[in-house]
Amino acid sequence: MSASSDVARPSAPRLFLVDGYALIYRAFFALINRPLTTRHGENTSIAWGIANFLKRLLATHRPEYLAWVHDAGASFRDTLYPEYKATREKLADDLQADFDTGLERVRELLRAYDIPIFAVEGYEADDVIGTMARLGAESGLDVVIVSGDKDFHQLVQPRVWLLNPGRGGPAAVDEQWVGMANASDRLGVPPERVVDYLALVGDASDNVPGVKGIGEKGAVELITQFGSISSACAWDRPTVTHCVCCTRRSSSTRCSRTWAARRASERQRRVLVARRTPPSRRARWRSRWARLPRRAKDRQSCPCRSGRRVCRCAPTRSTPSRTRSMQCST
Repeated sequence: MSASSDVARPSAPRLFLVDGYALIYRAFFALINRPLTTRHGENTSIAWGIANFLKRLLATHRPEYLAWVHDAGASFRDTLYPEYKATREKLADDLQADFDTGLERVRELLRAYDIPIFAVEGYEADDVIGTMARLGAESGLDVVIVSGDKDFHQLVQPRVWLLNPGRGGPAAVDEQWVGMANASDRLGVPPERVVDYLALVGDASDNVPGVKGIGEKGAVELITQFGSISSACAWDRPTVTHCVCCTRRSSSTRCSRTWAARRASERQRRVLVARRTPPSRRARWRSRWARLPRRAKDRQSCPCRSGRRVCRCAPTRSTPSRTRSMQCST
């Protein structure tokens, strides 16, 4: 087992991809019982949490490229499987209003920091992040996915890392790095088998069903022995009528579905948990992040030589916001 501190860190130039909604929901629900409010009654829990996160991220890591990724409405998974995420409770009207207000404040914060928001209609943020991570690695960037979601373990590869940002405050939790050295520590399977693992165990938070009778330990055993679901279910043997993953545990245990039905079910589960690539986005996204501000260069130091990373110097207003130089105001 490799500790987070032992994981080799990415080197510049780095592209940081932030799973925006995951952080927004965490900030909102962390203070759901005692929300922060202004004197006018506006709930500022989300804005406060995201502002602290951005301040900590920029000060600690100074990313060369930084993008914020959001969901954009319903995804193809809702069409494929109508029960997808159906068990999640809806927010009450007053809480939904607070959440919408906080979301708008986050957009204002991102505009102030000059951080672009990426979203693609019909796809989740996870899919967009997966695509950008692959294209970024192919372009020679070291990619850092900022999220604590276990689904992202399927994306870890030699030029892609995960960064669980942790949190500050009295109950502080240190950030955790996940790279190739410790990619299998959390789930017990390597990145290339995470999709198979999730298809077997399911995901209760997304209401994705797993294989009945297969838990986390059983899924790891099956993947260790067979390598993939297709091998475990003997899809290459049309004469097999029962799932190997059921019959191997007990000769009297039989799968409730035929081989053909199980095959379709497993394929559907894999589609639900695998990250998909939105079509026709390669050239567009490459050109977009080529124009992202090199944040470390912009904020590393000030020409006034005050010694501070960011001083109170005013930006030159005659230049575009993404390439503003700093002029000392003192």
